[in-house]
Amino acid sequence: MITAAIFGSFLILLILRVPIAVALGFSSVIGLWLSDISLEIVAQRMFSTNNSFPLLAIPFFILAGEIMSTGGMSRRLVGFAASLVGHLTGGLGAVAILGSSFFAALSGSNAATVAAIGGVMNQPMEEKGYRPQHTAATIAAAGVTGMIIPPSILLILFGVVTGVSIADLFLAGLAPGILICVSMLILNRFLAVREGVEKTEFQGSTEIWRSFKAAFWPLLMPVIILSGIYGGVFTPTEAAIVAVLYGLVVGLFYRELTLAALYRAFFRAVLSSAVVMFIMNAAGVFAWLITINQIPQGISSYLAEIAGGPIVYLLLVNVFLLIVGCMMNAAAAIVIFTSILYPAAMSFGIDPVLFGIIVSVNLSIGTVTPPLGVDLFIASAITKVSIERIVTVIWPYVLVLLLDLLLITYFPPISLSLVRIFG
Repeated sequence: MITAAIFGSFLILLILRVPIAVALGFSSVIGLWLSDISLEIVAQRMFSTNNSFPLLAIPFFILAGEIMSTGGMSRRLVGFAASLVGHLTGGLGAVAILGSSFFAALSGSNAATVAAIGGVMNQPMEEKGYRPQHTAATIAAAGVTGMIIPPSILLILFGVVTGVSIADLFLAGLAPGILICVSMLILNRFLAVREGVEKTEFQGSTEIWRSFKAAFWPLLMPVIILSGIYGGVFTPTEAAIVAVLYGLVVGLFYRELTLAALYRAFFRAVLSSAVVMFIMNAAGVFAWLITINQIPQGISSYLAEIAGGPIVYLLLVNVFLLIVGCMMNAAAAIVIFTSILYPAAMSFGIDPVLFGIIVSVNLSIGTVTPPLGVDLFIASAITKVSIERIVTVIWPYVLVLLLDLLLITYFPPISLSLVRIFG
C-alpha cells in the first residue's frame, strides 16, 4: 500500500511534468502521512542531507567550472585540442569532443561542459560545413564525459550515498572517460566522411607548442587536484576549494576575469548549486522514507533472486538505469536508486568502485536521450536547433556509448586498474 502510493504518486507527477524536486517532496509527504509520521521529519531530513562535508565539493566544483569557463580557459583548451586533431577528417567535431574531455577535467559537470565548449565550437563547425543538427548532436554527446572524468559530481554523490572512497571513484573514472572520448572520436571520423566535411590544413608542431603553452595552466589543474588527493595533501572537498582558488588565480593571470565576469560566474554557480541541492534535499527525504519502510531491502532481495548471478544482475541494472536516465535528473536518481541497487550488487561481490562507475555511465547516457536529456536542451539552446532534429542524428553516438557501457561493465580492469595500482 505505502510502496504503491509513494512510487505511484511520484510517477504520476513526473508524467504531469512536475519539477523533479517537487515531485519527490510531494510523494514523500504522501508516504509520511500514510506511515503516520510527523511532517516535521521533512525539515530534519533535509538538514541532515545537507549536513555532509563531502557534499560541499559539489557547489565548489560547480563554481570552479564557471570561473574557468568565464576566465577564457575553455577557449584555450579548445585551441590546444584544435592543434592536435583539427587537421583530421571531421577535425572540428574531434576538437569539440577532445575539448569537452579537457574541460570535463576542470568542471565535473556535463551541463557546464556542453555550455562552455558548445559556445566556442558552434559557429566554427557550421562555417566549416557541418549541418546544424550534426553540430548540436556532437556537442551534446561530447558533454557525457563531464559526468565521468574526475572531478565528476555524480561520482561525488555516489560516494556520499554509499560511503565508497570518492578518491578511488575519481581514479576509476579516468580510463572509462578516455575510452568514451576515443570511441566518439572514431565515430566522428566516419560521420564526417558521410557528411563530406572538408579537412583543415595541419598547422605544424609549432602551433601545437604555442597552443599548449596557452593552455598549460588550465591543463595543470586536474593534475594538481588528483595528485593532491592521492598524495594526501587534501580531501576531495578541499580539492574543490583549491580548484576555485586556482581558477581565480589563473583567470586573473590571463586578465580575462573581470569583476562583471566574476559576478556572472558566481551567479550561475549559485543557481546551479541551488537546483542540485534542492533536488538532493527532496531526494534525501524520499530515500529515508523508502528505507524505513524497508522498500530497498525488499526490491534488492527480489532483484538478487531473479538475477541469480552478477552478470545478469548488471545487465538488469544497466537496462533499468538507462530507462531511469531518460526520465529523471541524474542527481536524484543517484540518491534514490543507489540505496535500492547497491545492497544486491554487494551481495554478488561486485566491486563497489566499479558499480559506482557503471551507475554514473548509465545516468550520463541519459543526458543525451529524450525526453529529459539535459545536454540535448543545452545544445539546442546554443545552436538554435530543435530537440527533434538533434535526436534524429544523435543515435550513432548513443549506440557507441552503449557499447562503451558494456565494455566498462563486463571488463572491470578498465575502471579498476588504476585504483589497484595507486589506490
